[in-house]
Amino acid sequence: MKKLLIGALLGGAIGAGVAQMQGGSGEQESSSVVPAVASGAAIGAFFGLLLDRRSRRAAKAAAAVPVALAYAKKVSDVAIEAAEQAVEAARPFVEQAAEVVSPLLDEAKERIAA
Repeated sequence: MKKLLIGALLGGAIGAGVAQMQGGSGEQESSSVVPAVASGAAIGAFFGLLLDRRSRRAAKAAAAVPVALAYAKKVSDVAIEAAEQAVEAARPFVEQAAEVVSPLLDEAKERIAA
């Protein structure tokens, strides 16, 4: 709302300035200033409204970032815990596989050395 009012005031001031520059000074010219001020204020209010809506969307998006980060942290904690459990569950299988493969590796090393 603040940007809407600032836009209307700036647009009206710009419209009045343009009307004065085009018309000069005098009482007859004051009637042509009013439409210029009104149209400038309307255009300024329109752009102020657009900027206000845009800043609201940006604020809403910025407010969603901490929520997404908290959710990602919870998900990562669960994923790390699941990975640790998977490692512990796989450890006996890996040790067994190492025991089976160890003599084969020793034999292969002897063949390469010979």
